[in-house]
Amino acid sequence: VTIAALTVLGAQAEPQLRLAIRHALEAGATKREIAEVIYQMSMFGGLPAMTKALEVAQKVFDETEDSA
Repeated sequence: VTIAALTVLGAQAEPQLRLAIRHALEAGATKREIAEVIYQMSMFGGLPAMTKALEVAQKVFDETEDSA
C-alpha cells in the first residue's frame, strides 16, 4: 500500500519510495510483485509517475543485487 501511495505522489516522494521498496524486498516481496503494484498505479497517478517509480525500483533492485 505504501509503494502504491508513493508512486501516485510522483517524483516528490522519491527518497521515501526507495526506502519503501527496500523494506518490501526485505519483508519478502518479489521484484515482480513490487513492479505490478507500480503498474497498477498508472491509472491513478499517470504514466509519468509510474515510469519514474519503475526507474526508482530498478535502481533499488540493482543496488540490492550488487550488495548480495
